[in-house]
Amino acid sequence: MRSIKYIFTGIFFLLVCSSTAISQNQDNLPRELITAFKQGNSISLANFFGNRIQLTIEDKEAIYSKSQAKQIMAKFFKEFPPTDFKKKHVGGKPEARYVIGSLLTKKGNFRVNFLLKSESGKYLVHQLRIEKD
Repeated sequence: MRSIKYIFTGIFFLLVCSSTAISQNQDNLPRELITAFKQGNSISLANFFGNRIQLTIEDKEAIYSKSQAKQIMAKFFKEFPPTDFKKKHVGGKPEARYVIGSLLTKKGNFRVNFLLKSESGKYLVHQLRIEKD
C-alpha cells in the first residue's frame, strides 16, 4: 500500500513539473510583440525584427532589411487595420520559437506564422508569413 502511495506521489510530481515547464516555455514570448500585432503598430513590431527578415504577405515573398519590413508592415496595417491577434499555437525550443496565430482585421482575417530566434537574450523575428484566412 505504501509503495502505491509513493508511485502516485511521484507521478503527480512529474505532471506538475512538466506542466510548469510547458507554461514557462510559452511565456518566453515577448508580450510587446503580440501587442504590436493587436494594435497594428509597425514601429513596435519592427523592434523585434532581425537585421534581415524573410517576409511573406499573401503571395509576395522576399528578404528585407529591418527598415524595409517596417515600412511594408505599416502599409499592411494601414490597409488592414487589426482588431485583435489570437495565438493558436506556440512551440519550438528555448533558442528558437514559432507562433501560429490569427490576425483579425476590419477587412478580413489572416493566418500569421512567425519564427523567432534568441539573440543576446532577446527574441528576434527572422521569418514572418501573413496569409488570407
